[in-house]
Amino acid sequence: MGMTQLLLTLPSWWIIRIAGLGAYALLYIGVMLGITYSMPALKGQAKSSVYRWHMLCTNGGLLLAVAHVLFLLIDTYSPFTWQELLIPFHAAKNPVWNGLGTLSLYGLLLVLFTTDFKAILNSKAWRVFHLLSYPVFLAAMLHGLGAGTDSKVPWILGFYVFTCVTIVVWTGIRVWIGLNKAGGKRDAHLADGR
Repeated sequence: MGMTQLLLTLPSWWIIRIAGLGAYALLYIGVMLGITYSMPALKGQAKSSVYRWHMLCTNGGLLLAVAHVLFLLIDTYSPFTWQELLIPFHAAKNPVWNGLGTLSLYGLLLVLFTTDFKAILNSKAWRVFHLLSYPVFLAAMLHGLGAGTDSKVPWILGFYVFTCVTIVVWTGIRVWIGLNKAGGKRDAHLADGR
């Protein structure tokens, strides 16, 4: 049996869904760990460990997303062409939802690529690129909800809702901490100026 024949006998629908959901789950964990890493109270070895897991999860999510795309090419039930997968909103079926998947993959590549060059990028530019993680996550979630054939399954729908709510809450906490810290510095600066 040749490699092509072997690939065609694999349960591609299951592999596509597992790879897609796995990529999304790892992206979610990566974003949550990224927010955690930015918390001012996190220091030393704990901060270093969070960063390692953050990178491991986002890189793993990228690998599973690529597997998701590659298996869409060989799926015999509903195959996609390279153009449909690589050109956003070009798919014949569900062009908007599939286009969001393409954009989320490109966005993830951009975020990871610019992270590799963090040392040579202006810190403000790097921060802007890294904040793309939020729209990348949103696009991936919407892609899963809209294009996923099993997104109406209660536990999968619940998973999407849970991940979205926890990202919003954890981001809100991080912003609140940042605002309080900035307000404390401003108050200390005003007190020193009197």
